[in-house]
Amino acid sequence: MNKESKNKILLILTGGTICSSKNENGLNALNTGAAVPTLVTMYEDLIPDEEKDIDFDTISPINTLSENMTVDKWNCLLGALKEIDFSQYMGVMILHGTDTLHLTAALMGVVLSDIGCPVMMLSAHRILDDPESNGPDNFVKSVRLIRKLSDDGRGGVFAVYRNVNGVSFVHHGTHLEECGDYSEDFYSSDMMEFDKLVSEWDVDWLDKAKNSESKLAAQADKNSADRDNSTELNTGIKTVGTLTDNVLYLRPYVGINYDRVNLDGVKAVLHGMYHSSTLNTEGGGPTSVMSLLRRCSEAGSSFYIFPCKDGDYRYSTTKPLIDEGAKCIYGMTWEEAYVRLLIKYSEV
Repeated sequence: MNKESKNKILLILTGGTICSSKNENGLNALNTGAAVPTLVTMYEDLIPDEEKDIDFDTISPINTLSENMTVDKWNCLLGALKEIDFSQYMGVMILHGTDTLHLTAALMGVVLSDIGCPVMMLSAHRILDDPESNGPDNFVKSVRLIRKLSDDGRGGVFAVYRNVNGVSFVHHGTHLEECGDYSEDFYSSDMMEFDKLVSEWDVDWLDKAKNSESKLAAQADKNSADRDNSTELNTGIKTVGTLTDNVLYLRPYVGINYDRVNLDGVKAVLHGMYHSSTLNTEGGGPTSVMSLLRRCSEAGSSFYIFPCKDGDYRYSTTKPLIDEGAKCIYGMTWEEAYVRLLIKYSEV
């Protein structure tokens, strides 16, 4: 990193609540052009003078409320990322809405983990001029974490987010989970309090996502003769192809009828499982997942079950799936599994 880039951060605006304001009807609407001046002004009001040495560059490759995110919009974002010289920056911040933050964070966690500088996923639960908004605080803490990671020569993709109880947590991008119903809080399995991370600087935690990825890749190589279970674990931004909506994600529920599932254009199915790594495999009728697995086999579509560890499950209902060719994915969130499959089956 050259001296000029030492205190420069790239802000990538994609839209969302953090880039919105009230419209004439009193509803939140995109106002992305106002986001950076507002954030920078709020940031400088909240920090001491010695921290006012950061310059911000800005690009806005897409402009969308995150509930309107599509694979095509992801491709626009990926295309812009491929053109960036990340060596010019001490860090990157991606401004994004909360509704699909968990999915874009997983995608960024996969493709930007090795670009040489830290990446922060930044969002807000209220528009910036709302006094209750956590956006300004998330921004300040994200800049501080970028500074500390950069000084330590570390990269990685993270999200800093203050929950409604006032506690800010740091999440690995690939571990972030969707907000729960009736909630505006984010959680992940190994989230760390921001203050604790910064004070103790737990390098084992910082490297956890990278170590988990290496472990998964090694496990996939060991358990799969054709490496198909690896789902292309080692993928960087320069090698990602054009994503297509050819991966179907399903979750089980009582009453699901697999005859209603259309497999046209589907190259892979990612099927979530109940907490015991089980699905209804009874019989071959439309309520049994075996019917869908067999249709996938006939259509030449891959079938993945998640979370399930091959050779380490407790119920007899799981065995028929594996015996008939279902591929197991274990040890990551469904969001990470989904985006890795999107990348695996993307157009080169």
